[in-house]
Amino acid sequence: MKIKLLTALLVALSVFPVQATYAEDDYVEDTDSSWGRIDRDDGFERVFTLYKDSDNYGVTDYGDDITYTIEVQCSKKKLGVIVYGDPDIYPRTDLGFKGTAQMKVDKGKIIKHSYIALRDSSGVQFNNPKNITRAILSGKDTFSFKIPSSIQNDAVANFSKLDFASYTPTFKSLGCLLK
Repeated sequence: MKIKLLTALLVALSVFPVQATYAEDDYVEDTDSSWGRIDRDDGFERVFTLYKDSDNYGVTDYGDDITYTIEVQCSKKKLGVIVYGDPDIYPRTDLGFKGTAQMKVDKGKIIKHSYIALRDSSGVQFNNPKNITRAILSGKDTFSFKIPSSIQNDAVANFSKLDFASYTPTFKSLGCLLK
């Protein structure tokens, strides 16, 4: 009886191939007219990230260009917003890893936002990401951040709003409200 069962199992396994499962990332690069996105789902956690390179470049003390990037991310129903540079922008941190950046939407009023510097000094993570996304959604065309830097001139990164609002339903479905 055991031999028949084992034989039947071996036949079944040879007829029905076993397929490995793996995580897939859906990756779309940003363009002049749209934000890029990374949709990562490994079966345990889904992480959705929008990103956009800035419309301008900074300059290091050595004359090299700095590319600024903003990321808006939803992971485990938690919203996050970071701005970083390549190469790093070395944000000034007067109190440990904490600091304050300025944000301006279109030609509006300047608003201060607190941040925590990323450990690798590449940029900052904002403490109240919903305030940032709400401000982006309220604007018409552009928004900017001025992040004080301890080594270079203060980093001023200008971004276009573009199709950011079209991702509001996606973030909502993942439990991260943008406004």
